[in-house]
Amino acid sequence: MPSLQMTIDGKSVDGRDAPIDVINPADEDCIAQVPHASSAQAAQAVDAARRAFDSGLWRRMQPAERGKLLYNLADLIEQRADELALLDTKDMGKPYVHARQHDLPTAVDFTRFYAGFADKIRGSQVPVGPDKHVYLVREPVGVVVGIVPWNFPLVVAIQKLAPALACGNTFVLKPAEQSPRSALRLGELCLEAGFPPGVVNVVSGLGETTGAALVADPRVDKISFTGSTVVGKIIMRAAAEQIKKVTLELGGKTANIIFDDADVEAALASTILTSCYNSRQICTSGSRLLLSRRLRDSYLETLKDRLNRLVVGDPMQPETKLGPLVSRDQFEQVNRYLELGRSEFDSIECGRRQAGLSKGFYVNPTLLTGVPPNARVAQEEIFGPVLSVIDFDDEGQAVEIANATSYGLATALWTRDLSRAHRLAAQFDSGFVWINCNNYWVASIPYEGHRQSGVGADIGLEVADSYTKLKSVIVNLDDQPHPWATL
Repeated sequence: MPSLQMTIDGKSVDGRDAPIDVINPADEDCIAQVPHASSAQAAQAVDAARRAFDSGLWRRMQPAERGKLLYNLADLIEQRADELALLDTKDMGKPYVHARQHDLPTAVDFTRFYAGFADKIRGSQVPVGPDKHVYLVREPVGVVVGIVPWNFPLVVAIQKLAPALACGNTFVLKPAEQSPRSALRLGELCLEAGFPPGVVNVVSGLGETTGAALVADPRVDKISFTGSTVVGKIIMRAAAEQIKKVTLELGGKTANIIFDDADVEAALASTILTSCYNSRQICTSGSRLLLSRRLRDSYLETLKDRLNRLVVGDPMQPETKLGPLVSRDQFEQVNRYLELGRSEFDSIECGRRQAGLSKGFYVNPTLLTGVPPNARVAQEEIFGPVLSVIDFDDEGQAVEIANATSYGLATALWTRDLSRAHRLAAQFDSGFVWINCNNYWVASIPYEGHRQSGVGADIGLEVADSYTKLKSVIVNLDDQPHPWATL
């Protein structure tokens, strides 16, 4: 594959620090080296974005023209879909068929959604009386830094980039060092699409160096971060020093709740999806399976049988359902949790491992049964195909268990009783509540975590609140002086 460069101020540039090795988690080979932006280059990227914003070229451009450039970008992503999907597969191990058939169409859809949103961002009028005309204007925040995770490299980059640009901001993108190449390619496509210099900048590097420099730069107006809660807290503290706007989409510990009146076939399929898709390296995945005691045994027996049919192996093979975990660090972390779970609870390893896998960070889907709600494996984010099974007796207990974590990203509920579904949806403290479905999200639905799962909406029309700032304009229509000042 061709070497990739960073994009700073409309130019393709190499890094000044030692390059970063990109490791293919399927075979542990180094497949590429990418630039490592120095602190000075991070500052250059911010400076380019600052100048592009302050010049007014982008934020004062006709919104429909901004939209046209985003449509151009969407077309280019669609045209390069095979290449971009392959980059993400090789970098982080997701099956190629999933990247190509899900991630790339999602990235294209998101880009086109916000291309159409660019000329639909409106202010409003406030009726206060006949002597004043008051109106509210939405203005772009300014320079936005987007720091994206390794699990959905291209999709999350677009999820931040497209709405920020539609709202008139300029952007600096920092991908995760484990899976940086699709974002670097995205920077090149932005230049090809016709974005003016400095409007989109992409710098690769380590979080503790390049990322920290971007977060600390006083010329940055907003930070949008997706990743772990631990790093999110560090970013929030740093942003507080300069009172920057932040959007944080952080960890989760989703409860997937199956009542005894559920459509069992649909619930089983969704349980397999939410516990294994992307090797369960998804923050909204249902890592806690809450089962009504009345169907527990039969449900688990069928679930185990179907999980055993899933193929774990080479992400380039079409039959593969679970590829490797993203890195050795992630592999070791998940295995530490597996050791802990096996020492305390009944453990059932599932899945069919492909023959001949002598290397790679593969983990088979594993059920841990008899898990109490307060166990570490039921409280801490594992980010691997490990499913904690928790029993419940009634609605009240199900809600109590679902809410009994520090996270609040998502909850899924399976029941044929729609009165129950709506009644319980109001009681879950999470940003998503899925009823008889799981992990459904599109560009028009806001994505916001509660509690330790984040701050602010990342998608949906509500991003206008995240990527713009309000200005209230008050026009006095009364030519009489204020009576207090009349002597």
